[in-house]
Order: sequence, then C-alpha cells, then structure tokens
Amino acid sequence: MASPERERKRKRDANGHPRPVSSSQSTSTSSSSQRIKINALEAGSHPPILASVHGVELPADLKFDAYIKKPKTKHNSTSGKREQEWLLQGKTARIEYDGRMEGEDGISYYVGVYDAENGSVDVYPAPLVHVRRQVRRLKEKEIPEKASTGTLLDSRHALSAAFGNRTSRKALIDEQLNAITETTLGSTATKSVVSAISSAVDSATALLPTSESLRSGQGNSKYLPPVHEDEEGVTVDSVYWLDEMVEKRVLDGCLAGVRGWEKSVREGGEVESTISPHYVTSRIRGVIDSGVNVNTRLKVLRYVEHLINFHRAFASAFSNTLYRPKIYDNLPADDKSILTHMIDTFTDPKNQNKNDRQMSKTKLTKLYCWLLILCLKVEEDGKMDIWDLIQDLQIDRKEVEMAAREIGAKVEVLKDSFVKLLGLSKEEAREHRIVALRLPLSFPKTKMLVRRK
Repeated sequence: MASPERERKRKRDANGHPRPVSSSQSTSTSSSSQRIKINALEAGSHPPILASVHGVELPADLKFDAYIKKPKTKHNSTSGKREQEWLLQGKTARIEYDGRMEGEDGISYYVGVYDAENGSVDVYPAPLVHVRRQVRRLKEKEIPEKASTGTLLDSRHALSAAFGNRTSRKALIDEQLNAITETTLGSTATKSVVSAISSAVDSATALLPTSESLRSGQGNSKYLPPVHEDEEGVTVDSVYWLDEMVEKRVLDGCLAGVRGWEKSVREGGEVESTISPHYVTSRIRGVIDSGVNVNTRLKVLRYVEHLINFHRAFASAFSNTLYRPKIYDNLPADDKSILTHMIDTFTDPKNQNKNDRQMSKTKLTKLYCWLLILCLKVEEDGKMDIWDLIQDLQIDRKEVEMAAREIGAKVEVLKDSFVKLLGLSKEEAREHRIVALRLPLSFPKTKMLVRRK
C-alpha cells in the first residue's frame, strides 16, 4: 500500500483526490499554448538603427541625428539594387560621436516589436552602426593641414627629391630650371607666348571639319579625294578632279594598253579583258563608239582594269600583305608607275617595313570609293549598274553600296521598265543596283554622341 507521502508526490490529497493546481502553474501552461504571429515588415524611410559602442559610456542626454549617405551601386551586383548607408552623428561640448556602417560579413540585424493585444511580433530590418568618438578641437586642427597639402604632382616631386635616384633628381632639377613662369618671362613675354600658341593652333585646325559639317556629312572623309561641290559651275564630272586622284604621267602609262584596244576595234575583232571580263570588256567598244572624250575615258578604264587586278592580288594574299618587289614581278602592268601609284595610295607599310605592304580595312574602303569614282567618270551620264563590277571584284554587294554612299552617290533599285528591257527575272533584278552621282551630293551623316543631362 502506497504511503501518504508518495501520494502527495503524485499530486493527490489524503482522500485520493487530485490536488488543486497553483495560479503560477496555470499561467505558464496557458502561455505555453499561446501562438505568436511574426510579421516581417519593411522599415520605410526611417528604420530602427542599432548602435554599437565599445569602451565608451555615452552621456544620458546625448541625442543622435541620423543621415543617409549618397547611395551607390555595387559593382558585382547584377540587379543594380542600391543600398542605403546610414550615419549617426552626435556631439557634446568637447567630444563628437560618429557612427558608420561597416562590413558584417553577410550578417543581417532585425528589431522585433511585440504586440501583447494581438499576440504578434513585427520584425523590422535594422542597420548596425559602429560609434566612435573624437575630440572636436583636434579634428578642427586637422582640416587646414589637409587643405594646405599640394597636388598629386607636388607630392610626387617631393618623393623624388627625398627618395629618388640620381636620374630622377636630375630630371626634377632640369624641370625646375626650365619652367616657364611669369617671373622668368615677364608680362610681355607671356602674352607673346600665348599669342604664338593660339595662332599655331588656329592654323593647324583651319582645315579640320566643324561640328556642323560633320553633322551634315560634308566633312573631308579619309576615304575620298578633295570634294569640289561648293565651287561655282561645278558639274557631276568635276566634283572629283581626275588629276587629283591619278597623276597625268600615271594615266599616260596606260596608253600602251589603250592602243591595243583601239587597234582590235578597228580591225573588227572582239576586245576582251581577262582581268575584268564583265565590267571592262562590256564598256570598251561603247566608249570608242561614243566619240566623247574617248582618249581620257579609255585611259581611266585601263587604270580601272589594273586596279581590279591589284585588289584581287591583295585579297588572296595572307593577312592582305604582299612584298613590294614581288608586286612588280607578279602583277602585269603597262608601266611601273601605275603599280607604284597604287601601292602608295592603297597600302600601308607593315611593322615599319616599307617593303611589306598591307591593305588595311581603311585602305580597302578607300580603294572601293576611288574605283567607283573612276567608273562613274567612264560613264557618260554619271550612273552605272554595279552588277558587273561586283562580279569582277568578287565581293558582297553591300560593300560596294557602302562605298557609293561614302562618295555622296545615291543607290537605287532597277525600275520595272528597265528590268523588262534587260530581260531579267525578279530574283536577278534584286542583285542589281544603280549608283548615280547627282548634285547636291548626299553624304552619310556622322553619328554624334549626345551628352546625357
């Protein structure tokens, strides 16, 4: 039989009934069964701030002012989200307290506010600020000292004078002795130097295109010969001067080939060009039969044939580079001056070696532009179908169209009546383009960078 003490341990009285539970135990039991709801909320414009103070006892009446530093975007952030940096500032008569956010290795801090009525806890993100103190008088003394320091160049000179080797010290002394200042020149000499520099700059930039001419597309292009569109009485044929593009002695070097063409036409034979079977061959007889400026147009046509062969040799070469003596040995030409003119005009020396000639992308575009201008001088009306020229050059049509726009020409599709006259299908007509040189010339406009406001 169990003893009364054992029954009491089982929370029963002497009669065997359960003993009453105390009020403290009932409270703990009810509180343990109560559920608390946690709400994660945004802090808004002014979140709670946690201040960490080490080894300093703050005055009881000290008040802090909170500030937001200018937000900046993290460089490694892909979303571009900006983080706010909070600052705390408080001061007394002698000491100033500054609080700044520091790296916490990815640790985030929160502040929870318990609402007993609703049984919930509102959790807000709270930035952690480390507070440090500084004596105000010492801080005020440091400001003029920092402001009195010189520029970065002065600091480098001071380091060179103190710790530099013999060469750097000698260079610093020479720079100080040769410095041009008002004390060394005087007021009159200073004015003369300034006027000389300004006049030199004006003369050097006189031929440069202005911003207005660049926007309108009328600036001097690096691909083009001089443009004479603004001169009085200018025509389509005189916009680009032939003697400024190809010298007279170079064109006269083409006479040997021109005489052979004329002899074949007089004898009634067929005149063909193995180099340019499409463009040059189709225009030799037409130029001779027209009777209009035949000699000059045939010489230009012969130069075009040499230029197409010159382009083909560089296009098939490794890295678009050829050895100068091999150009004279492998490329046939009526005269050596023709190849010399092409090498100097459409190639650059590679690696400071004058014999290794390379046709860069800029020079290649220049060759296309000059070739189109010369071809338009062969035509009587200043317009041509570029299909034959594309076949001889073996390049994409868009490259020739870009060169046509660079020289100020207009690119047009074939009209339906002209397509029917040539007997072309729709697919064949899509590859044909008419390039026409008309006044005023329409150059492509240069894209200008717009400054952001």
